[in-house]
Amino acid sequence: MSRYADRIQGTDRLLRIRRIRKAVFAGIIALTLVLIFARLDSEGARIKPLFLPVNGIIELCLIMGFVSAIIGLFLRHLEIKHAPRDGQRYLMAKSSMARAIRTAGFAIGLAVALLLAVTPSLAATLFSDAPQVVQIDPRNREVVTFTSPDPLGVSFVTHATVVVTSGHALVTLTRNGVNVSMADLNATQRGTLDVEPRMWAASATWSLIFQNQVGNSTFLTFVLEKGVVPTLFSTVPFLLFLYGVTETSWWIVLRPVRDRTKSASLSVAANLDEDERVYDGTVQATNQGPEPEPEREIAPATVVASNSRPVNPASAPVSIPSTPISPRRAATAPAEPAPPPPRRVVRQPETPASLAKKAEGLAAAGNYQDALEAYESAIDIDRTYLPALLGRGSCLTRLNRKAEALEVYKGILRNDVRNFAAHRMIVRIYADERRWRECLEAVGELLRLRPNDPAALEMKGDALTNLGRRPEALAAYEEAAALDPKNGNLRQKIEEVRVDVPGLLSRALIASASGNYTQALSLFDDILEVEPSNVNALIGKAVAYRRSGKPQEAVNCLDLVLGVQPNNASALLNRGNILFAEGDLETALDAFDHLTQLYPNDEEAWAAQGDVLVKMGREDDALRAYTEALKRSPGDEGIQRRILELQAAKVDDSGIYQELFGIKGIGKARAKALTDAGFKTAEDFAKATAKDLMSVKGITRKLADDLLEHFRASLAEAR
Repeated sequence: MSRYADRIQGTDRLLRIRRIRKAVFAGIIALTLVLIFARLDSEGARIKPLFLPVNGIIELCLIMGFVSAIIGLFLRHLEIKHAPRDGQRYLMAKSSMARAIRTAGFAIGLAVALLLAVTPSLAATLFSDAPQVVQIDPRNREVVTFTSPDPLGVSFVTHATVVVTSGHALVTLTRNGVNVSMADLNATQRGTLDVEPRMWAASATWSLIFQNQVGNSTFLTFVLEKGVVPTLFSTVPFLLFLYGVTETSWWIVLRPVRDRTKSASLSVAANLDEDERVYDGTVQATNQGPEPEPEREIAPATVVASNSRPVNPASAPVSIPSTPISPRRAATAPAEPAPPPPRRVVRQPETPASLAKKAEGLAAAGNYQDALEAYESAIDIDRTYLPALLGRGSCLTRLNRKAEALEVYKGILRNDVRNFAAHRMIVRIYADERRWRECLEAVGELLRLRPNDPAALEMKGDALTNLGRRPEALAAYEEAAALDPKNGNLRQKIEEVRVDVPGLLSRALIASASGNYTQALSLFDDILEVEPSNVNALIGKAVAYRRSGKPQEAVNCLDLVLGVQPNNASALLNRGNILFAEGDLETALDAFDHLTQLYPNDEEAWAAQGDVLVKMGREDDALRAYTEALKRSPGDEGIQRRILELQAAKVDDSGIYQELFGIKGIGKARAKALTDAGFKTAEDFAKATAKDLMSVKGITRKLADDLLEHFRASLAEAR
C-alpha cells in the first residue's frame, strides 16, 4: 500500500533518486578508501614508527569530494525537478542555495588564504625548530639525529644551517646511515647542508655528525629549517577554488527555481478553492473586547421633612407613640397644618457620560438598537468621547453591521494608535468574517502593544492555522500556553494543530480509491474530529459512503458541506448524482438547476441536468441542456451522441425510419446520420454503393452491405 501511496502522491521518483544517491555515495566512499590505502602504500606509510602522510589523503579526499559534489548536485536537481508541489521545490531550492553559498564562501576564502605569498613562509616559520648550541670536547664528536618528514608528512627539513662560533668542526649529514654531504667549518664560518630542499621522498632517519678537529673545545649553533608540503599551496587551493566555483554555479542555477516557486508556495493557503480545506470560523478568544456591563445604582430615596427639605430616611428620626391616642383627645387636638407641595424637579441636561451610562444599561438588557442610538447621541455631543465610540462599535458588531463597526474602530485608532480595545475588536471582527490575512496583520499590531498577551497570541495561532501555516500556529499556541498554562482550550488547539491533516487526507483518499472504505471512513472521521468543517474530508467521506452503498449517509455529508459552503460545486454535483441514482428526480433537478445558475460554464452540470430531464420525459428541455453542455465542451463525443439520439427520437417512426430500424445495427442515431447524408428513400439506398454508405459516420462495411442487400431486395419484390 505504501508504494501505491507513493505513486499516487508522486513521491516514488524522489525515493528512487534518494536510493540511487545513497548507493552512488557509498560506492564513492569505498573507492576513496581504496585509493587512499594505495596512495599510503606507495609513499611508505607505516604504523611503527608512525608515518601517515596526510597530503595524499587530503588531495584524494578533495578530488573525490569534488566528484561527489558534481554527482550530488545532479541528483539534487532531479529531486527538485520531480518534487510534486511548488512548496516542496521552493523549500528544497532555498535550503540548497543557502548551503551552497556558505560552502562556496568557505572554500574560496580558504583557497585565497592558501594562495597568499606569505602563507608558505609563515607555515615554515611555525614548524621550524629553534637554534641549538652544541659543545664538542677536544678530538671528540656529537651526533644529532632527527626524522624527516614528521609523522603526518606535513612538514619536512629542507636545510641544516651550522655556524661555528669557536674552534673547528667537520659536519657530516647522513640519511639512513649513508653520507649525503659534508662541510668543514672554522670559527665564525657558516655552512648550509641541503637535506630535502624541495619535497621529501620518503620517511627517513637523518643525522648531523659534528667532529672536533682541534685540541680545544668547539662551540657551534645549528638550525633545522623546515618547509611545508607544497601541494597545500598549489593543488589544494586549486581544488578548493574549483569546488567553490561549482557551488556558486549551483546557486545561480537554483535562483530562478526559487523565484519561480516562491509565489505559489506562499499563496496556496490564501486562495482557497471551494473544495479545499476550510477551518471552523468560530474562534473563541479569552478576551472578547469591551463588553459594556451596566453599573446598577439605586438613587437614595428622600423623605420630605417639615421644613420641606429632603433628608435621608436613614437619618430621619422616627417617633413611635408610647400610648394610644383616644378618639376624644384626637377630636380636641388642634389640626396640623397641611404639608407644602413638593418642589418641581429640575432635569439636568444630558452629558456624554450620562448617555453612555444609559446605553450601557440598554446593551446589557440586549436592546442593542436603542443602545446604539444612545451612544450616537453621546457622540453628537462629543465626537471624541472614547467610551461612546467603543460602545457604538460594540453595538454595531452585535447588530451584524461589522463593516460600520470596523470603520468606527479604525477611526479610534487614527486618534489613538495605541488603543488596545480597538485593536482587539478589529482582530475579532476579521476573525468572525474569516478574513484571516487581515486578521493576522491586525493581531500583529496588537502584539506590538502587548507582546505577552495570551489572547492575542491565541488569535494569531487561529489565523495562522486557517492560512495553512501550521508550524507557525503551533509556535504561537505554545507561546500563549506558556503565558497562560491553565487554559485548556489552548492545550486542545495545540494537539489539533499537531495533527497532520494533509497526510491523513491523502491516506483517506488512497484508501477510498482502493476500495478500503472502512479505513477511509475512519481516517475521514479523524480529520473531522480535529477540523469539523473540513470540506475536503466531508466530500471524500460522502464519496466513500456512496461507493460503499450508503447513499443517505453520503447525502448527509454533502449537506454538511453545503452548510459551510452553500455554493460548493463539487458538493452540489455529487448530491445531484446521488439523488438521480436513487430516483429522486425532482430534488436532483433542483440541485443541477442551482449548479448551472451558479456556474454556467460547468459542462458536467449541464449534461447531468440533461440526463435528469431525459429520465423525466422532457426531451426538448434535455436537448437544450445538452446543447449548452456541448457549447462548453465542443469535442465531447458522449454529449454529441446523446444529442443525436434525442434528435433521432424526435423524428417520425414511419416511412424510411421504420424500415431502417428493422435492420440490425441501425439505431436512431445511425438512421438520422443516413438521412442527413441524403439517403431518404429506398431508391437512394439501392443506387448507392458500399463506399458511399461507409462515408457516413457509424456505418461499417457489414452495415453497408446489409443496407444494400435489404433495399435492393425490397425494390425487386415491389417490381
